[in-house]
Amino acid sequence: MKLSLLHRLLSWAVTLLAVTAIVFLVLEILPGDPALVLLGPDAQPDTLAALRLQLGLDQPAYIRYGAWLAGMLHGDLGTSYTYGIPVTELIGSRLKVTIPLALLAMSLAIGLALVLGIYAASRHNRPGDYGVMAVTQIGVAIPSFWLGMLLILFFSLTLRWFSAGGFPGWEAGFWPAMRALLLPALALAVAQAAVLARVVRAALLDVLGEDFVRTARAKGLTRAQALRRHALRNALIPVATVIGLQFAHLLAGTIVIENVFSLPGLGRLIFQSINQRDLMVIKNVVVFLAAIVITVNFVVDLFYLAIDPRLRHAS
Repeated sequence: MKLSLLHRLLSWAVTLLAVTAIVFLVLEILPGDPALVLLGPDAQPDTLAALRLQLGLDQPAYIRYGAWLAGMLHGDLGTSYTYGIPVTELIGSRLKVTIPLALLAMSLAIGLALVLGIYAASRHNRPGDYGVMAVTQIGVAIPSFWLGMLLILFFSLTLRWFSAGGFPGWEAGFWPAMRALLLPALALAVAQAAVLARVVRAALLDVLGEDFVRTARAKGLTRAQALRRHALRNALIPVATVIGLQFAHLLAGTIVIENVFSLPGLGRLIFQSINQRDLMVIKNVVVFLAAIVITVNFVVDLFYLAIDPRLRHAS
């Protein structure tokens, strides 16, 4: 068991280090000069040279990479070229929007998926099952940004129940802030719920054919009781895998959704930093998001060990 945990922890560290190297290399080969972007095309050569020296862009790539890694280990992510403030402060302020948005979207997706998946599995090869599968197929096909615009058109411009965009801030109160996140979270959650519902249905149908479920039915439990008491727990393993992967999709989806709804989160920060070629912000935010995804997958592995005794014995 301890060896398995150590192996997973080492894999987490190596993967994160590889991500930092890939991000740095990709940004190094991108065309353009951050100093030229900041000063404009009419900047004088001596002014450009001075700014490049100030930003550390005159140093070799391997020195800048080493300094960047050392700074991350000490919690120093550098200073934004554009905003002139530490990147840690930028990320911290934007996380107040992105993390609640992703968690709300994930909660909506899991809730919808469990309801639809259990309903479809309990009515296998009946009209209810076919209806759920048709709905989820439509949900998978709808792009989140297009759904977001439809939600704005219907709930904001037609019914006027929600604002069309923007974020009032948490200082305005919990419910006003959550109200501003509800439509973008729903736009993110629909496609993820559709995929997850099909996984829940398939996993439950596989488990319902096992011997222990037939034994439970033979003891007098109804199909619904056997599904809730015995099948659902055993079907959570493949479902947990998909939930971990979907969280990565949600974080990536915030880049588009936050721009559709004008939310000041990490996704919008990345979009703005790419336009301004603020490499210090781009590489740190991308690595930060990758670290969240890798950590979520690590937690999912630990969840496997907790709910599946076969994996604990194998470890």
